[in-house]
Amino acid sequence: MELAISRVDARRVISGLLNSPIAPGKYSHFLNVGTGHILDALDHNYFRGELADGIGCFKYLEGDYGSGKTQFINSLATKASEQDVVTSIVTVGAECPFNSPAAIFRAIMESFLPPADAQFDGADSKGIEVLLESWILRRIRQLGAEPGGDVPEVVQRQIEQQIGGLWRGAPDQQMATALTALSQRLLKIACGASESVIDNEIIGWVRGDNIRSTALKNHGMFEPARDDNAFRRLKTVIAFLRTRMGYKGFFIAFDEGTRTSSFRRGSIKQKQAIENLLTMINQNADGEFGGVMFLYAATPDFRSEVISTYRALQDRIGSKAFSPASPMVPLINIEDTNSSQVIFEIGERLLAIFARANEISWEMDTQIQNMKELVIAQEGVLFETPKPRFFVYQYCRFLDQQKDGQRLITDQEASDFVNDHEPPLEGDA
Repeated sequence: MELAISRVDARRVISGLLNSPIAPGKYSHFLNVGTGHILDALDHNYFRGELADGIGCFKYLEGDYGSGKTQFINSLATKASEQDVVTSIVTVGAECPFNSPAAIFRAIMESFLPPADAQFDGADSKGIEVLLESWILRRIRQLGAEPGGDVPEVVQRQIEQQIGGLWRGAPDQQMATALTALSQRLLKIACGASESVIDNEIIGWVRGDNIRSTALKNHGMFEPARDDNAFRRLKTVIAFLRTRMGYKGFFIAFDEGTRTSSFRRGSIKQKQAIENLLTMINQNADGEFGGVMFLYAATPDFRSEVISTYRALQDRIGSKAFSPASPMVPLINIEDTNSSQVIFEIGERLLAIFARANEISWEMDTQIQNMKELVIAQEGVLFETPKPRFFVYQYCRFLDQQKDGQRLITDQEASDFVNDHEPPLEGDA
């Protein structure tokens, strides 16, 4: 099959998969199989629809380790980015314990990624300051100028009026002041001014770092982010980006990945984590965030062991999973999309990516038969259809050998290969 992927990107995908069997980030959509109907429905209903109207939603993504949760999240983020929706993918774990609103806030701020059309020459730079700067650069060009020392004063004033001005009723006034100050500084820098020490201090403060200084106080930033103000500050950031910069929607995903769930670390932390999740769900439903799709991804035991014991959370997630007849429900069970057919389709995509990366032509009859032998051998070891992560890990290593000399393998060779190439326990492709 043909894939619209460059040789450079194909080589990056293969290199990443050979080093670690996890979803290849922004390239995940090249491997995504089986969930296209779900992605298309979410794209149509939210990225092309309700988020732009300020209507938010919550989705709960369920799947076992290796079933493709991270792959799905990255593919959905690609859909969002193509529709001018800002994305932020956060890994829940030691760096972002979900029982801390301040930690959640910091993780979102440092993970913001501009929409595809606003990224710097395809770079993967992330963070709230990157989001602000990319908008400013794009706005300068929209007004007929180029960033640098020659930006006309009239262009600068027009942008200043758009990002500045009095903001009454901001959820957090200090954050509103900080965002205006930072945007104005980034505008000056884009128009040729030199950076200063205070710029980095403001960026750190806006990101949620524990920074205090006299200079920050002079700019109206007295208190760093804390658990009791974190969600107000997140609402302020979302409102600023929507109303002042015109970003039409936001996709914010929390991926437990292989981390131990922060919902199972003791009763006090578990209760606080649940309260944080409920706060985001409820306040988003009430329109307090405005145009945000929150998504939380976890393994099945989270629903059976945790959700089932919290009635309020159970009511909001429900037990009815996404289907073509019910595209708007919160629960998305990715296990329902996995099958042997999906595994073979993933294999065909890997064949195409390897071919592009290495500029080779596969003997397709030979490779399809080899793929079948490997899957049969995997099923013999697992006693079930292999999860995508398990299959991808082994099949990439198999193709890496085959590219230097294609040949048909026997069922015994397939079995030996599977038993000799056990994937690591951690990872979620």
